[in-house]
Amino acid sequence: MENIDRRNFISTLGGTTFCMGMAGAESIGDNINNNDMFASKEIFKEVKDIVDKTSFVDTHEHLPSESERIANKSNRDKTPAPDMGMLFSHYADSDLQVAGMSDKEYKKLTSWDLSPQEKWRLLAPYYNRCRNTGYLLCVRESIFALYGEEDLNENNCEEISQKIKDDIQPGFYRRILRDVANIEHAQINCLSSGTFRESEPATDLLSFDLSTVGIASSISKIGNLNKFADKPIKTLKQAHETIEHIFERFGPKAIAVKDQSAYGRPLFYENVKDEDIEIIFKQFVQKPSSLKYEELKAIQDNLFRKCLQCATEYKLPVKLHTGYFAGYNGMDLSRVRNNLCDLVPLIKDFPNTTFVLMHISYPYQNELIALCKHYRNVYADMCWSWIIDPASATRFLREFLMAAPASKIFTFGGDYIPVELVPGHARIARKGITLAITQLLQEGWLNESDTPALIQRIMNQNAHETFDLPRVLKAYKA
Repeated sequence: MENIDRRNFISTLGGTTFCMGMAGAESIGDNINNNDMFASKEIFKEVKDIVDKTSFVDTHEHLPSESERIANKSNRDKTPAPDMGMLFSHYADSDLQVAGMSDKEYKKLTSWDLSPQEKWRLLAPYYNRCRNTGYLLCVRESIFALYGEEDLNENNCEEISQKIKDDIQPGFYRRILRDVANIEHAQINCLSSGTFRESEPATDLLSFDLSTVGIASSISKIGNLNKFADKPIKTLKQAHETIEHIFERFGPKAIAVKDQSAYGRPLFYENVKDEDIEIIFKQFVQKPSSLKYEELKAIQDNLFRKCLQCATEYKLPVKLHTGYFAGYNGMDLSRVRNNLCDLVPLIKDFPNTTFVLMHISYPYQNELIALCKHYRNVYADMCWSWIIDPASATRFLREFLMAAPASKIFTFGGDYIPVELVPGHARIARKGITLAITQLLQEGWLNESDTPALIQRIMNQNAHETFDLPRVLKAYKA
């Protein structure tokens, strides 16, 4: 990362005049004269230069292993096929289907059965319906970053498809993340590796989360814990000992704990005492389907709190999904609305645990700012948010920086399975950061002398201070 200090930034701006009036919610270009407009463009340009040169620490991805991608490059049993359809296989697929694409059409789009031209003809009507969204903008930005094309169309779909396949070779993760997206390190929550990815070590480029969904917060059968036990678990005490063993085994190598139980249940994890569920737990072991919802929730609450105790012992930040749901036609908005309120008892009961609340809890981001401002152990992660709603994410960052300590926010996580879509997301995030900082400068809320350090802090320094990568790398050498 190129270091740009405050003196260089100020001297580069030179005689630029800052508009000190308060513009409220208006855009930079509203109600300012030509001189002010010129000043705004100059400020934007200089801020953009710093943001573009500053590397991200990427706090959230779902990337499969590079070796898996290479092994499946020609495997017709694995979808999406490595062509243009893959660019619409994560997140963009939701907007396409909400815009009218059928499940059958989507499967064709990501299959091996159609040529790029045939896929384009299938895609085009739906693409035009939702090309305005952040998800589809990310596709275009990725195409530009990787292949130099401003958009996908019938004239270039075959060439882009061929480039996608040709690029899948040893080292392509590092090239895309470091060289194209300017990401120095990415934290991976692999959806196919279960509790922890053991197939490869952490490196200077990638590290891995420890997932608690299957072993605690959303546990539905004892088999998920039995995988890590010396003998079949029959008691709650054995379950606790197994969780301790899991953290003893993976905790030193994990960059953080990750939990997305919010997709399936409320985040109200009550303080359930061991003695109150010991009998129910034995019933759970024998026949989990016989438990009532409240009984299963009590077991999940108890086990997840045990995980939090272990996470605190191993100094692992705890990342929690909050807010908007991936996919379509399945979001329980009433439960989403209560995510942050439900978490407050947990935040108060574990004051020494670092809680990283993800995705700005969209669309309830103001509540997240309030929690980060009020509670010492709560941090905000902007992962995914830049493509859910770029405008809201930009506004969130601007408002967060005026309310909460700048040390309590992480500004990027691509949240993607295909690495090819990360560069586009990073480009959108950089634009949003640039706009937010420019607006704060233009409105007089931010001093130009503070700008370079602030940008570095929110793009990588906070992550360096919160997530202990040196510890992780040392554990793999032990």
